[in-house]
Amino acid sequence: MTTSTAPFLLRRPRARRLRRGDPLLAVLAAAAVAWLILLGALTGGLAGPPTPAATPRIALVVDAGARPDLALSRARAAAAALERDGAADVTVRVPGTPTDAATDVRYFAAQKRVARVLVVGPRAVAAARAAAADYPRARFVARPGAADVVPGH
Repeated sequence: MTTSTAPFLLRRPRARRLRRGDPLLAVLAAAAVAWLILLGALTGGLAGPPTPAATPRIALVVDAGARPDLALSRARAAAAALERDGAADVTVRVPGTPTDAATDVRYFAAQKRVARVLVVGPRAVAAARAAAADYPRARFVARPGAADVVPGH
């Protein structure tokens, strides 16, 4: 006796119809989620209450000099001390060339969320002086020598 394949043929079109509906359902669900996110952002629901005393963000750009490992470790130690005290959120860059220093300084100066750009060493100071005219809202703090990156050293 042979078996009939008719039940299998009847089930396949239903499955295909469901597969065709799945992308439409996915697009509708994504549109609904996007609408809810937009609505929440417009009403301020996602932002939460503003924090009155947010820690300032500081960018620390230190010349690598002849000993880049030492410059990086001192810069990281200074950043860790500031972050540990809760005084600031610090991002560290140790450029090796004047071009890298100029790139790092301009990158941080362009960001509105960075409160100050602290530059240490002759390359970074020169880059900050060159960038100051292009970024009048940026606050630069210059320290000429790399030896005083860590307070007390």
